[in-house]
Amino acid sequence: MRAYRRMLGYSPIPSDTGDIGPSPQRSMMTRISGMLVPVAVITLSFILGIAIGANSVKDASVPGVYPHVMPGSESGPSPDISIQTINLTFTYNRTFGADPHDNVATEEAWQSIVPLGQGSVRFPPNSQQVYTLSVVHQLHCLWSIHRNYYAALRFDSAHRDNMTSPHMRHCFDYLRQSLTCAADATMEPVDPTLGGVTGWGNGRVCRNYSQLAGWAEEHRVNNLRGFLGSH
Repeated sequence: MRAYRRMLGYSPIPSDTGDIGPSPQRSMMTRISGMLVPVAVITLSFILGIAIGANSVKDASVPGVYPHVMPGSESGPSPDISIQTINLTFTYNRTFGADPHDNVATEEAWQSIVPLGQGSVRFPPNSQQVYTLSVVHQLHCLWSIHRNYYAALRFDSAHRDNMTSPHMRHCFDYLRQSLTCAADATMEPVDPTLGGVTGWGNGRVCRNYSQLAGWAEEHRVNNLRGFLGSH
């Protein structure tokens, strides 16, 4: 990480040994000006920071709505909609965690949460650049890990990715960075009986995934459904 130093004050000017030099009064004014300029800059910066911060808080505090530019998307384009927030309570859904080889509904469940077009969009509409929504990329990684995990348990190479190891390494680190980027600060109570947490049963505020998926479908670049055969 690049280190930054904040330098306050001024550097003294070497004294001139010649016959011509500043008068004592001018030298005093120069020193005073050198001290006041940094103070004025800092004061103005502080006031400007308060004004910008107050405006940002005002924009972000609208109930149930996020600003157009989402955290983490400042370096690139973001959906031109205000993503609503919804109150959810996490509950255990065994279907998503089951072995797809034993439970047909498991694969169907995973495919059902993928927006039509697999989250690949062209935005703005007349742009030549194609993007994939990060949340869909994250879901694809999790889905791939899920499939390969159960395939490995059965030693079933037919259902593994063609590039299982490189893909899994990518997904492990991609999900790590995605999770820490989101930094969900929900406080999950510890179950004394289990000696740990399950994450189930406590509420949290979430972005409306269905709304974002609908936006992605409106801007999709293909009509592919689900993740099967997508990579």
